[in-house]
Amino acid sequence: MNSLTYKPRRVEALTPVEVSGRVLKAYVMFADDPGSDPDLPEPEWLRRHAATVLPGPPREGDHPVGFLILHHGLEGSYLLVSQWYDADMLKHWVRGAVAGPDGGTTFAPLAQHDLVACVWELKVIGFERDAWVDTVMAKGRLDGDVIDAYLGTTFSGWI
Repeated sequence: MNSLTYKPRRVEALTPVEVSGRVLKAYVMFADDPGSDPDLPEPEWLRRHAATVLPGPPREGDHPVGFLILHHGLEGSYLLVSQWYDADMLKHWVRGAVAGPDGGTTFAPLAQHDLVACVWELKVIGFERDAWVDTVMAKGRLDGDVIDAYLGTTFSGWI
């Protein structure tokens, strides 16, 4: 396929994962149609890999919520981890899958450090931006009810 050709990809919302004092909404995205029974990652697997990006507790200004995207792309798999910061900003890390020393998967920073996301991932990031505005910023507070509303606002489908 020509890299300039757009073909819709499927996104599945998963159970949120707790990572180093944060709760991250979780998504998996597939470049190829996974069919009716997609191979979904276990929450513990996602937590373990996200913890390599966010190893410590939230810092000053960090909010204890965010989201991650595991994207099984055409060229490989990618893990994007995002955390809300200082009311209206987003911290964001992108990692690519590599074979670990034990033969398992690990995620490492990309050689192209300044990449943010691909067009499919940006659609999920845009959805998360709107969810943050609608559930948190519209209320002007970050308490348990608002966090639950944010965590309960997810997307699954084709993008």
